[in-house]
Amino acid sequence: MNEQTADLLPRVATAHELMHRVVDLQNRINQLTTQFAAKTEKKSKRHPVLYAIAGFLIAFALITSTPLKAVTYPLTIPFFATGGMELQVTVWNVINLAVSAVIGAVLYKVIAKSADKSRAQKNAAIDRNNAQVEANNQALAQSIEQTKREIFATQQRWAAEVAPWYPMDYDSIDAVDFFLTAVRNHRASTVQEMVNLYETERHQRRMEQGQQQILQQQRIGNMLQLGNLFMQGQILNQAQQINANTASASSSLDWISNAMGRR
Repeated sequence: MNEQTADLLPRVATAHELMHRVVDLQNRINQLTTQFAAKTEKKSKRHPVLYAIAGFLIAFALITSTPLKAVTYPLTIPFFATGGMELQVTVWNVINLAVSAVIGAVLYKVIAKSADKSRAQKNAAIDRNNAQVEANNQALAQSIEQTKREIFATQQRWAAEVAPWYPMDYDSIDAVDFFLTAVRNHRASTVQEMVNLYETERHQRRMEQGQQQILQQQRIGNMLQLGNLFMQGQILNQAQQINANTASASSSLDWISNAMGRR
């Protein structure tokens, strides 16, 4: 290893290390950012009007059902003698409504208590989940801030140790990987040599990629040409078949004409 290579190699190795470290840290930030979660809003609310309506409807359905409406019927018998069947039915409906209201009030308390308990359990679960989400998000935010500080420290090292000599237009993973390999394998001993070598090989890669694209386009063109030839052959066969059918039909018409002429 000559003196120039011995001096350049540790500097390129440092640039390689710092470049990869910055990229790895940025990838870590990107991964952490995708892990943030959103909180769940509380959507379960109290609906006292609905509870009251539900309680009344349940009570009215029970009190007017066939087995239970007989319970209130005896109370209406005296009204039959006073106003007939119409008055009796009216009083019976009023009694049923009143009893339904009383039972509905009791059912309202039962339904409201059960709904409040279920809602409280659901909201408590949401609170626990939101607390866990908040804790995780805070931990992620702290990790991101710590990673940003590490990136800043690495950038400071780059500015102090690498930037004074490193070609600024080649601050990429591909370039720094190539530089390290080239210097380590004695293909370059100066910054200018490793840059020129990198540009030469990058130009060669572009040329090879261009040739591959040309070959691919040629293959596509050949396939299209073969397809056109196949279609032309199909059209020719169809035309020949049509001509044959036309000739056959014409021959048949001539035979029929001749046969009729002989008659």
